[in-house]
Amino acid sequence: MQKVTRFGVSVPSKLIKEFDEIIEKEKYKNRSKAISELIRSKVSESEFAKGSHDLIGTITYLYDPIIRSINGRVELIMLDSKAEVISNTTTPYKTKILGTLLCSGNWFDIKDTYIKINSIKGMEYCKASFANPSIER
Repeated sequence: MQKVTRFGVSVPSKLIKEFDEIIEKEKYKNRSKAISELIRSKVSESEFAKGSHDLIGTITYLYDPIIRSINGRVELIMLDSKAEVISNTTTPYKTKILGTLLCSGNWFDIKDTYIKINSIKGMEYCKASFANPSIER
């Protein structure tokens, strides 16, 4: 088990009330767990920007299948990507196609892949999410 450090934090009453509502909604055990998660997220974000650590990331995208060239363009971007594409999944969602890429590599390479996919004409939605597997819980 990791060593724990206790510290005091002064927070405006209204803000802590809103935070407690989020804690309850998201089923955190207590404030400490929620605050630890926020700190971990901020540390990860800082590490991402350095680009020095291997990360895992997802790129989720949505497009209209009537525009047939989009899937082929995504495949070409995957083949050209400096990030390692671990998997590519597409599935019909209502009248659209929902795709998800699972990538590993540094932040810059995954972000570059995301930017290229997001810039495809006809892409309706594209979002990248990152995780640093080396951050301890």
